[in-house]
Amino acid sequence: MFRAKLDSFSNYSTPIFEHLVKADANENLLDYPEDLKVLINYALQEHIKSLCFYPEINSQPLKEELAKFYGLEKENFIIGNGSDQLIQLIIQAACEKDDFIFTLYPSFTMYKITAELFDVNHSFIDITQNWEIDVEKVIKKIGQNDKIKVVFIDTPNNPTGIALEYEKLKLIAESFPERLIIIDNAYGEYCDIDYLDLVLKNKNVILLKTFSKIGFAGIRCGYGIANEKIIENLHKVKPPYNVNTLTQQIAITVLENFNKLKDNIELIKSERLRMTRSLQEFYFILPSQANFISIVDEEADSIFDYLKEKKILVKKFNMGDKKLLRITLGKPKDNDIILENLISYRRGK
Repeated sequence: MFRAKLDSFSNYSTPIFEHLVKADANENLLDYPEDLKVLINYALQEHIKSLCFYPEINSQPLKEELAKFYGLEKENFIIGNGSDQLIQLIIQAACEKDDFIFTLYPSFTMYKITAELFDVNHSFIDITQNWEIDVEKVIKKIGQNDKIKVVFIDTPNNPTGIALEYEKLKLIAESFPERLIIIDNAYGEYCDIDYLDLVLKNKNVILLKTFSKIGFAGIRCGYGIANEKIIENLHKVKPPYNVNTLTQQIAITVLENFNKLKDNIELIKSERLRMTRSLQEFYFILPSQANFISIVDEEADSIFDYLKEKKILVKKFNMGDKKLLRITLGKPKDNDIILENLISYRRGK
């Protein structure tokens, strides 16, 4: 009844257990400003009467707001039901069966999962040796395989938080003008590097963004920014009405009032610095530019179990001989609980 490959296939999943602190999914769990809550409620109430209709088929009102926000044209945007959907559309549009995508390792697992579903192969560069992205090796590896059609670079990288320098990413884009270079910038609001200019200067670059990491994971809305030709081709494989009416209205309201979120974003960045400084005496902390920090430690399994006993939920990654714990930065009081328990573990208390 189903494809044979599904017998050995597993999709993205996360463990769930009773928790006091949730720090596993890179959500922004800070409270919304009260005035933003009011504006969102008003937008939802205004559009309840339109729920009997399909949403705008290609999310044109949201595209227009994004165009104003970025100073571009609405034709430079495609909207997805989360950026996950856009990853799927890109692979559908660009890859034939038995083509390849290229990623870093580790990186967001949905690139590989989605490729496998479409019988597309996966090539990668392992960055765990020195926790650095060696651009010369990346370019060499891509250049050795003509069947690599799409290159996914998540920067800041998930799960390490490491950001790739603008000039190095520019070099990758310019080295392969006939291949799609996807800059997955899901954590861009927490990063000091702005990659938008690479979209404007290269006809093969797509910048992926999302509302999920700035406090709106529940609305499932992501978007891609690229030149008009790329967007036109992606729309050919996009399902109609793929983003619901209320999601579109919340996203528009957030963009119109983005300045109201800046304090939350800055708080996360300051907590990132505080957590890193507090823990670096006890752990090897990777240099994150995202809304999380990551600990590389051979005792990661034991640390995870210890935190679980304390009802603290974090994300664990096993990568060959390397083990990593990714810890989402939340409210200061929750971060304090995580700090206290991580230090207690290391001190053996």
